Amino acid sequence: MVTENACIATIAPGRRAGPVMAVRSLTKSFGATRALIDVSIEFLPGEIHCLLGENGAGKSTIGKIIGGLYAADQGDMVFEGSVVSFDSIRAARGRGVAVVYQELSLAPHLSIRANLQLGCEGARHPFARLRHKAEADQARAVLSKLGLDVDVEQRVGDIPVALQQLVEIAKALMRKPKLVIFDEPTAMLGAVEKRKFFDVLRTLRQEGVASVLITHHIDDVMEVSDRISIMRNGRLVDSFAMDPALDAQAILERLTGKKIAVTAARKQSLGADAFLRIEHLTRRDGQPMSLSARRGEIVGFYGVVGCGAEQVVHGLAGLADARPLSFVLDGAPYRPRSVVHALAQGVSYSPSGRASNGILATRSIRENLNLTRLSSFSRFGLVSGRRERDSSELLLQRFKVKFGDGGDLITSLSGGNQQKVLLARAMARAQRLLVLEEPTAGIDIEAKNQIHACIRELAGQGVTVVLVSSDLMETISLCDAVFTMYGGKVVRKYADPQLDDQASIIADVLGQA
Repeated sequence: MVTENACIATIAPGRRAGPVMAVRSLTKSFGATRALIDVSIEFLPGEIHCLLGENGAGKSTIGKIIGGLYAADQGDMVFEGSVVSFDSIRAARGRGVAVVYQELSLAPHLSIRANLQLGCEGARHPFARLRHKAEADQARAVLSKLGLDVDVEQRVGDIPVALQQLVEIAKALMRKPKLVIFDEPTAMLGAVEKRKFFDVLRTLRQEGVASVLITHHIDDVMEVSDRISIMRNGRLVDSFAMDPALDAQAILERLTGKKIAVTAARKQSLGADAFLRIEHLTRRDGQPMSLSARRGEIVGFYGVVGCGAEQVVHGLAGLADARPLSFVLDGAPYRPRSVVHALAQGVSYSPSGRASNGILATRSIRENLNLTRLSSFSRFGLVSGRRERDSSELLLQRFKVKFGDGGDLITSLSGGNQQKVLLARAMARAQRLLVLEEPTAGIDIEAKNQIHACIRELAGQGVTVVLVSSDLMETISLCDAVFTMYGGKVVRKYADPQLDDQASIIADVLGQA
């Protein structure tokens, strides 16, 4: 292992010399937090370079500096042999650098076509007529690279978050970049969508494009990486070419510096009778059906984008009218009119897409944590600041959130730590039912295991959990039962799912017999 003080990612064997981008001695601080410390790294043409590290290690900060969002405090960037300094995202794009950020940067009120064209207008006259047909043809062409055949005129806000993630990736590819940085691109993609994305990475490799994959998913690294660089506490601590002799456990040990069990033992469900019933579903053969979950049971729904799982969880959370579905909770009809109404009935919800659906970016960590919990600290309409602070500190420590002060803006946290705050908020209010969408998106492996333990602990207290996750390993290891869905229909139930069920589950969600 190279030393922390002088680690430089070097050229992978078999790759041609001459990096597309090289950064030298990058240093960046946010207040008292040192996000990057003397980081030097190279990204080569036709290479898939994976950046690994725990939450807050500095991975995303590198991408944001290269992409023109942040300016480094110290250090240089060399692009195609010339020293550069990008003072904006537009400047970086103009040189051929594209970034797919962890948080979606789409305009929800515009169509897919319009979103893909944003930033591609160039020097066109402001009163020039829009060429909708040509734009639509361009949109379809780039979406086809991702295996998508969708109506490009539909509003982005009306499509599932996983499909929005694919649109975000397509937007970066519209500009035919020389270097693409993907920040947690698979966090909300299911197994099928991941395959499409990996095919795109391989195509970019053949075209000589440098790809940087910032991820927590070891299986992603094993699938496509040519080189792996590991960051820890703002420093680059290791960099090595991918070797077929390396297995996932070896990479995980290099990442964390210790042995970590990827999965934990499954808990035993408490209840014997149905606590939650979901009625008027449809089986694969077209016959009506209902399904049930016991008190304290963790139930997962798994399928590709648009499989119908979103309708179930949004209906349970009170986000949308789920008809023709209907729900029975603890023996009584359950018809939530809103998220607030659901919360009043003991049903808590954590959404996917934390930036657009979860956090209040201009509010503090403590305010975001306690949005739904103020009644716990108030009396006669007055909030006790001391009780709120004390409770917040305990909850943040329980979920191992890395933070400076509870009064800091939530955007001062890394994406993974923001996700922990959202989960802490949802789980603290779950009294009867907890509905989770992509609960560990953007969270490192050790933190993911900690979150899984918290979910199991809550289920052990009698709270039923409904989970939708694009992470198949997470779905299998965490859930007591998994229902696969395809085309709005339930394909099969897997009671006590095992890793050996992966192939069968993927076949289900692809519509195969």
